[in-house]
Amino acid sequence: MSKRLCILLALILALVAIPVSAEVTPNDVNLNLAPGESDVIDKQVQTSEIPENPDIVFLSDTTGSMGGAIANVKANAANILSTIATNQPTAQFAVAEYRDVGDAFVWRVNQNVTANQTAVQNAINGWNAAGGGDFPEAQLIALKGIADGAVSFRPGSTRIIVWFGDAPGHENFGPYPTRNAVADALNTADIQVLAISVGINRLNETGQAAFIASQTGGSFFSGATAAQLSNTILEGLGNLPVTVTPHTVGCDLLDVSFAPASQTVTSGDIASFTETVAVPNDPSLAGSTINCSVEFRDNAGNVIGTQNITVDVPIALDAAPDTATNELGDPGQTHTVVATVTSGATLVPDREVTFEVTAGPNTGENGSDTTDASGEASFTYEATQGPSGLGTDTIRVCLTGTELCEEVTKVWEDTTPPIASCEDGVNPSGRNVPQAGQNSPGQNEDGFYQLGASDDVWPAEDLEIFVVDNGSGVEFGPYSVGDVIKYTQAPGAEPNEKSGPGAVTARITGKGDAEIYAVDGSGNVSERVSCLVPPKPQ
Repeated sequence: MSKRLCILLALILALVAIPVSAEVTPNDVNLNLAPGESDVIDKQVQTSEIPENPDIVFLSDTTGSMGGAIANVKANAANILSTIATNQPTAQFAVAEYRDVGDAFVWRVNQNVTANQTAVQNAINGWNAAGGGDFPEAQLIALKGIADGAVSFRPGSTRIIVWFGDAPGHENFGPYPTRNAVADALNTADIQVLAISVGINRLNETGQAAFIASQTGGSFFSGATAAQLSNTILEGLGNLPVTVTPHTVGCDLLDVSFAPASQTVTSGDIASFTETVAVPNDPSLAGSTINCSVEFRDNAGNVIGTQNITVDVPIALDAAPDTATNELGDPGQTHTVVATVTSGATLVPDREVTFEVTAGPNTGENGSDTTDASGEASFTYEATQGPSGLGTDTIRVCLTGTELCEEVTKVWEDTTPPIASCEDGVNPSGRNVPQAGQNSPGQNEDGFYQLGASDDVWPAEDLEIFVVDNGSGVEFGPYSVGDVIKYTQAPGAEPNEKSGPGAVTARITGKGDAEIYAVDGSGNVSERVSCLVPPKPQ
């Protein structure tokens, strides 16, 4: 069914037209874009059947031949006005008429712009068909007079003249302007013209009506009978060109563009755009949420619809290494954690990162750093030495001003065994004993040995030393670092241990030579060290 038939049916049924509200699809655009990234959205803007916020001037030829047409408009004026106002509640109206030079008047404004429909109806009811003289009339004078300010249009309104008549206009002599001058004046005043030729298209006999309608972005309808005029007025108002132009509001932090930059469609149709939303390659935007909007405006600057844009610019924190293990025992040992802040593929400088050891042997160590041009911030702390330095540190890394935090770990372990030693000892009398190997290679003739051990982590008091008879495998101990033993090799004897005199901790008898090893607090076992003694004489 054509648009005209739809309107005719509405009028016949005396129904009020259903308003078509402008909509933007999608209305809300929510994006996640890193610096330098963009997204493309297909955008549709539904325009209203009648342009937004209209000021409509009904301009009629009221010469003698227009009696039937005027009667039709009078009879249907209330329906025309209510239909328009239902579609566009802010609509206002004015009424004017023209005849020709030599008549009772050339042209006049019957009612200036008003929202009072009764006043508009009364003004239309005041029209009477009379005069006219020769065939052409004075419409060009009337059109230019309206454009030059005879009608007080509202600021920001969509200005429309609904002009209907059945004869062309005098042009370019005496008081009559040219069609070009009229079109220029109308364009200067931002007025569209809907021209309707009543009868056999005499209004456009010289091309004036179609020219002026075209030049002002309006429409021209021909051949409407007097009985059809009211219907054609409504149809024409629903077929005016409307230019839709997007305008960004508060989007300075984004690059928002549209293709095409504007689009002209028939009112009631959809204007389609390709919208590109881009985040500039600016790392300082990382972690921000940008809210702005786009207003789609018509020729008169009226907002047809609004789109909301929300862009979340991501920010990410990565701390490394995730975990690391080091052997404790080197004074001055340190561990370094490096945090990298990014937004997509963009490195983010000038952001503060905090570091804190929240658990483990180095709890309480903390610091902060600002990311450099590579988006990196670092933290180095020195390890606690000794047994209290063993364990797993948990390091919490946070990006200041956000809720972004990560935890990494550092394990300080001890897997290195101690080193045992077997040194020549002193006998109870305090006399020096023969040096090992003096009588037999590698042997301590006296059998007195001082037990020793050292470890990178554990102090001497936390080390245990064991003596092994390598002839029988029997172990004795544990002993402490610095203890002195008297070891006697007696191949035929039963291995045994007895308390030693004085500074001697123990007297040990074994079938073979003595071997010692040490164990630290972590359970690490040293290599065995031999303490050689000669066999006891038979």
